[in-house]
Amino acid sequence: MIKSSRLAIASWSTFGQTALLIIAALFIAQGLAFFLVRNVMEEWQHSYVEQPAINRFADVVRQISATPPEQRENVVRALSSSDERFWLLRDAQFGPFPRNGDLEMGLAEALKKRGITVGDIVGFRGGGFDHYDDLQVDPRLAPGPAMGMGSVGNPGNPQINGSIRPPDFGMPGRHMGDMVRFYVLLPSGEWLTARFAVMHSFPLLLNPIVLFQIAFFIILLAGTLFWAARISRPLRILASAAQSLRPQEQFAPIPVEGPADVRAAINSFNTMALRVRELLHEKDRMLTAIGHDLRTPLASLRIRAESVEPEGEREKIVETLDEMTAMVEEILALARLGYSTEQRQLVDLSALADSMVEEFHSLGQDVIFQESPRAPVSMQVGLVRRLLRNLIDNAVKYGGKAHVLVQQSADGTELIVEDEGPGIPAERLTEVLQPFTRLEHSRSRMTGGSGLGLTIADAIARSQGASLTLENRKAGGLRAVVKWPFAAAKH
Repeated sequence: MIKSSRLAIASWSTFGQTALLIIAALFIAQGLAFFLVRNVMEEWQHSYVEQPAINRFADVVRQISATPPEQRENVVRALSSSDERFWLLRDAQFGPFPRNGDLEMGLAEALKKRGITVGDIVGFRGGGFDHYDDLQVDPRLAPGPAMGMGSVGNPGNPQINGSIRPPDFGMPGRHMGDMVRFYVLLPSGEWLTARFAVMHSFPLLLNPIVLFQIAFFIILLAGTLFWAARISRPLRILASAAQSLRPQEQFAPIPVEGPADVRAAINSFNTMALRVRELLHEKDRMLTAIGHDLRTPLASLRIRAESVEPEGEREKIVETLDEMTAMVEEILALARLGYSTEQRQLVDLSALADSMVEEFHSLGQDVIFQESPRAPVSMQVGLVRRLLRNLIDNAVKYGGKAHVLVQQSADGTELIVEDEGPGIPAERLTEVLQPFTRLEHSRSRMTGGSGLGLTIADAIARSQGASLTLENRKAGGLRAVVKWPFAAAKH
């Protein structure tokens, strides 16, 4: 599994691998920063928001505990303010709310440091100011302002055993902000409750610091990917130039850009391409010169062979000279294939194949063209004619009969030439495309083959952006398929 994943990643482009590395590095870095920020926020929340409320309430509990019972209500009213409100309840009944263990433990520790012993401790964070914070005074309960035990409640809150149900502090309020709530059971059996208005706490993902981290991550990722794309662009151009390099076409050096090592690679490729082109030119010039120089002595030998006696010996010599002359001509034709100056044209391949079949008909050859759909293909017409001629001639010579058709496949245009001969052994189907490869028996030297016909056909196909493949027919015979992919056919 790991090996296949590595192979899959290795097959990615330079940009893809660079992008993956950058995203992984930024994700890890931002993940660590996120957890660090979260811890810092939690520490800050505890130290500067919750702890002051805990300490303040612990001081109030100590003060109330030290106050005589008859004066406690007055002290509670005096200590209350808009941000800190306290209530003294004889009996508290709690509704459902999420208790905060950290708040309760912090308050217990603060009370312990002050030497105060209490009963139960309840702490939680509320949503905001609730509708009980601005209640009207119920004179039936107790006189005084809207603070303290006697004033907490409203006409809709029933009395329970002579006491008042405490406010439902979990109700959402009208005002923005957070509340820290405490309930402490005093040794006297009374509940001292408090509500502290504290700084609003954003959800973690909506916290400005976290939002800044996310925005920074996106900006940094976009910038690095843009720069990675700029770096990989020269490499993509280099790969495209290497794939499209053709010795018969004029080579335009690739612009040198990018980092130093990429510029060095482009310079090396430009130099190599020019050297390869020169070497191929030199090779073709040498073959052309050899072929040209061989023509004269071959012609001279043929003239002299005409006077050789006996006649049987003369015919063998002439036949050999004709074979050598044909071979020289095909070698020269192969050498000149890469340097055709003919312009490409969009031609109906079916019509071209039909005209070639008619040409063979005029020579008395048994060639059949099957009705085919129109198939426009961009080509050098002269070279494709030679390709067709070689394939049809090969089929007639070794199969006795040729069938030609053009068809559209799922991914391209196909020119098919079939014969009814013995076919080729499966293990040698690729080998016969190599120069000077001849098979025994029906495809021997005695039939006039030089071993270059299929080689020339394959070279022409590749020069046109197509491919030549050979396969044996199930009914017997050989099938040659020249296929133009859709992209190459319209180019």
